[in-house]
Amino acid sequence: MNTLLRQIRNTSLNINFYSRNFSLFPSRRLKEIQEVQNEKELVISARHVPSGREPYLLKNQHETACAVCASGLDIKHTDVLILSQFVRSDGCMLPKRITGLCSKSQKRISILVAMAQKSGLMPNITPPNSK
Repeated sequence: MNTLLRQIRNTSLNINFYSRNFSLFPSRRLKEIQEVQNEKELVISARHVPSGREPYLLKNQHETACAVCASGLDIKHTDVLILSQFVRSDGCMLPKRITGLCSKSQKRISILVAMAQKSGLMPNITPPNSK
């Protein structure tokens, strides 16, 4: 699979596979449950409810830039809501292929996550025998 992705990246086509948006606030994925009683049937359906936090979602207008570079935000180690979107549940950084960040932003975000973990703002749940 990796060799296939590498071959696709090396072609002259400019395809952006990992365009990932991030938000200043987590978006709500709410569904409204509707119950309709027919003659002998009870039909239960759900429909998506638009989130009130949609205006805060940062959308990537520039296809060639990563989400952090395109937003122009000055992210600090105290911005744990933003940094937590680039961290797995065990406290480790997500890889660059999943985050969709450029090399410069990926390195900067990983340093900021480490700073936030060392200052106690973010949990570091890695096993004690890891590096």
